[in-house]
Amino acid sequence: MEGGIGILLLLIIAVVVAVIGIALYVSGGAIWSGKTKSGDDDGGARPVHKRPSDPAQEKVEFVGTQHDDR
Repeated sequence: MEGGIGILLLLIIAVVVAVIGIALYVSGGAIWSGKTKSGDDDGGARPVHKRPSDPAQEKVEFVGTQHDDR
């Protein structure tokens, strides 16, 4: 009798997980975040950064590249 109850509980858990999975798939995961993919607050504008002014940031050489003073 205990084995039958265990199988029944596993079946109920499997159905609940399947329903949640289908709901997430259909809604694109919007259930958890509360936002849609196109709901940006800033209108999609990218931030503008200043140009590097520090010599350590301007002169970057990678290992294996040749140094060229042109």
